Amino acid sequence: MKISTRLTIGLAILAVLSTIFVIAPGAASAASPPATPPSGSTFDARVAQRKAERETKLDDKETKRYVEKCVNAQNKIRPLYQAVTKTIDGRNKAYQSVDAKLWVTIGRLKLAGKDTFELEKQRTNLADKMNDFQTTGSNYTQTLDDIQVINCKADPTGFKALLDTARIYRQQVVDKSTAIRDYIVNDIKKTLTIHTSELQPKAEGNN
Repeated sequence: MKISTRLTIGLAILAVLSTIFVIAPGAASAASPPATPPSGSTFDARVAQRKAERETKLDDKETKRYVEKCVNAQNKIRPLYQAVTKTIDGRNKAYQSVDAKLWVTIGRLKLAGKDTFELEKQRTNLADKMNDFQTTGSNYTQTLDDIQVINCKADPTGFKALLDTARIYRQQVVDKSTAIRDYIVNDIKKTLTIHTSELQPKAEGNN
């Protein structure tokens, strides 16, 4: 599977923001990593959570700079949010399709009398990776949405915390999508190839 090149749109977030704010390398990865907000969490609760996680603080100079330029940043993020949401939805549908086809393949191998224990274990691992990607993708798009909603002039600290959180989630989305692709190619495909080679002689023998 090839990662959709549209996922790289997320990289544009840093490019856009770097023209407005100075984002120090590694600054967003400080403090505790972002966690999934509780189900049904409010906007205010999510902003408070991101502030605490990122331990965000602004001095007077930084506050002034964010207040002056944050609305422009929000306007630039809106089209990115739409593109990223579409891409992540597409990835989730593609992974679900792979999972469904894998189940069908497992069933056919069982009918052929093959031991599918390893393949079923790999399918479970893949499902876990898919669910993790879906959760991270949802957190990412929710954070981008919160960036658009926040009154950034009234709460520049919260705005920066959301920006830093989005930066982390963007990288996680890319990394986890790559991990899924690699797992399918390097592990699942290898197992399927073994089954195919074992079945091939039987097929030839029946001709």
